[in-house]
Amino acid sequence: MEYTNLPEVLSGADIQQVSEKATVLVIDDELGPRESLRILLKDSYNVILAINGDEGIEKLKSYSVDTIILDLRMPGKSGIETLEEIRKINNEVPVIILTGFGTLESAQKAVHLNIFEFVSKPFDINEMKDIVKKAVEKQKVTQHAKNITEQLKKLNVSLEDKICELEKFAMVGQLSAELLHEINNPLTIILGYVQMLLYEMANKKETSPEETQKYLAVIENEVKRCQMITRSFLDVSKKPFKYTQVNINTLLENMVSFFKDNPIAKDVTFSCQFDSDIPYITASPEQLQQVFTNLFMNAIEAMDSKGQITIKTEKKENSVIVKISDTGKGIPGHILEKIFNPFFTTKTEKSTGIGLTISKKIIEAHRGKIYAESEVGKGTTFIVCFPASSSNA
Repeated sequence: MEYTNLPEVLSGADIQQVSEKATVLVIDDELGPRESLRILLKDSYNVILAINGDEGIEKLKSYSVDTIILDLRMPGKSGIETLEEIRKINNEVPVIILTGFGTLESAQKAVHLNIFEFVSKPFDINEMKDIVKKAVEKQKVTQHAKNITEQLKKLNVSLEDKICELEKFAMVGQLSAELLHEINNPLTIILGYVQMLLYEMANKKETSPEETQKYLAVIENEVKRCQMITRSFLDVSKKPFKYTQVNINTLLENMVSFFKDNPIAKDVTFSCQFDSDIPYITASPEQLQQVFTNLFMNAIEAMDSKGQITIKTEKKENSVIVKISDTGKGIPGHILEKIFNPFFTTKTEKSTGIGLTISKKIIEAHRGKIYAESEVGKGTTFIVCFPASSSNA
């Protein structure tokens, strides 16, 4: 049985010519129409022949096919059953239905399965050539559009990665200037105390062990402060912004479970009020964990490790809103307006005052916003807004 019009031996030029041709798969149980189509199309196309639906399906799996000519009425697997399997394998390839007999029901099913054209037997040669040409051209346009779409998707992912990197570098650059300014203060103090000790040693002045220990303690504390500031900075600069589709409810739920098991929050009650229909956001999970860890820690410290933290999520228009509220002492208005300023802190010397600054910059890198509301004696609420992912909004 001859299945194609390809000769057994091909020269290099022949192979190139064949590879440039589109491929047409003919599925027909009758020898006459099958051979007529092969002879009619062989000069312009690679023609693959199949004598029944099962063989046609196997050919479709083995070859890259641009158009299929399918007989509607065949013994065994019918044309409609074959078409249904074709659509499971390839939903886009144009299918030309060839039949001398058909019912309204068969025609309706064929239309539902996205056929390209009906052609009656016996077919007109010129009409068939014209229909096949149009079907092949349609497939070429469809495939070209698909290839461009795939290229655009890859380009978009690449651009998003580049943008993330640029945003990270921009954020690191902004923090660099702030860090250099802030780290100069403890270095000045360290230098002053070291100069005092060197002066007393050079002039052989006797200094009590207590006073020397006091000087060294101050130097040690300021060195530790420098370490804390630089460590916070390096944490941001090292972590890449790898964006993915994030379910904010799942991320927050996992974080709450972690804090519930942490001794630092052993006397804290967590209340989660999650919107079940919340859309995904495009974000870096690691960066969001850093943001929400900082907000949870601030809430715990504001309540002196005892109280309730309420986490709410909701969809508002095309945004995802997260609200984190505590029952702490609250923040006075004149302080609230400064909390996102670099190195501003009302905490102990163990705080660098850079946590909320970094959190704000991470959120802004995600094209989001953060702000706070507070009432003295009643607590504070941080509101974070993210744009919903375009594929879920």
